[in-house]
Amino acid sequence: MRTKHNLWYSMFLLQLFKVLFLGASLVLPSVSETSTCEANTCTVMACGNPGLNGLPGRDGKDGLKGEKGDAGASVRGQQGFPGKAGPPGSSGVQGPRGQKGEKGETAAVDSVHGKVTSLEKNIQTLQDDLNKYKKIVTLQGAIHVGRKTFVSTGLHDTFANGKNKCTKEGAALASPRNAAENLALKEIVKKHAMHAFLDINDIQTEGRFVYLNGSPVAYTNWKRGEPNNYDNVEDCVIILEDALWNDYNCNSKCLIICEI
Repeated sequence: MRTKHNLWYSMFLLQLFKVLFLGASLVLPSVSETSTCEANTCTVMACGNPGLNGLPGRDGKDGLKGEKGDAGASVRGQQGFPGKAGPPGSSGVQGPRGQKGEKGETAAVDSVHGKVTSLEKNIQTLQDDLNKYKKIVTLQGAIHVGRKTFVSTGLHDTFANGKNKCTKEGAALASPRNAAENLALKEIVKKHAMHAFLDINDIQTEGRFVYLNGSPVAYTNWKRGEPNNYDNVEDCVIILEDALWNDYNCNSKCLIICEI
């Protein structure tokens, strides 16, 4: 036990000696190197390790302007791409009126064109007349009065159906405009022994009889006491066997006579 204590004490003294020796070695060189300078000199200290760099100093004043340098090489660059088109410019001033041109040769052409147009109209008129006469020939019992032709196939039907039947054949429901036409219709009615519808009615306005085209009736041949709108249902007109007229129910069926 004593031996261990002595050993530990010896090691402690050895460490203490090393510390003292190291401190003396750092102090003694700095003292021995100090010396006294001669006149007009200062004490010189031994240089230590280099210090750190200081902060940058302030910028100095601008120097004098230098001379102008030589011109650079004048090499022309490549041509750039074309720019976008600018907006359209304003219209220029109207130029002077040109001289009158020579008269064209259109008079003869216009004359020929007019003659051709007139000829086409005449041909169309003849064609229409031919078609009309073809229809008349196919119908039996036709009666001609002036420029009208009345004909019936003996069909019995209502006012509306009869009107449509005549229209489909390119004709119209019979509508006498004078006494001669009325007498011609009388002959057809007597032949078929049945009264016939006329192209006359007061469907729109009671008591105001008009043709199907809306024009007022100019010629009439009413039976005494007619029209009376019996039972408030008589809005159409029929011609009797004695050529007199009577207002009648449009939904009844009567002889259909067409005119061309």
